[in-house]
Amino acid sequence: MSEPVNAQAWHELREHTGEIVLRVRAPSLSGLFVEAARGLAELSLGRQRARPSGSPRTLSLEARDPAALLVDWLNELIYLAETERWVALEFEGVEATSTTLRLQARGATLDRAPSLVKAATLHGLHLVHENGLVQADVILDV
Repeated sequence: MSEPVNAQAWHELREHTGEIVLRVRAPSLSGLFVEAARGLAELSLGRQRARPSGSPRTLSLEARDPAALLVDWLNELIYLAETERWVALEFEGVEATSTTLRLQARGATLDRAPSLVKAATLHGLHLVHENGLVQADVILDV
């Protein structure tokens, strides 16, 4: 089911020994995936300004559970940034279940691939539902 992204969503990036912790909170699983992508884009772009251009891409993933889906989602975005120099910035038509994610994304193509983030990891991943929100801490290997 497609859900609107809510204003309660937020993310923060915290440095951790040789890694960066991406903390994300949103009112829904759909919102969590979008906000995690926004946090990754912020990290990937650094001080660069980028505007989405071109046609939207359909991105679709499946995984065994929500935590694995979140890590696979971030790793898909890292792969696209490395191989195509493309960073996803805008999201619509987000459909998420505990094992699937499908959405449309528009992004920016960069002059060179951002190489700061190597991977999102399952190590230390926490994903919880509480007080009507979904929150996750994901360690990004840099």
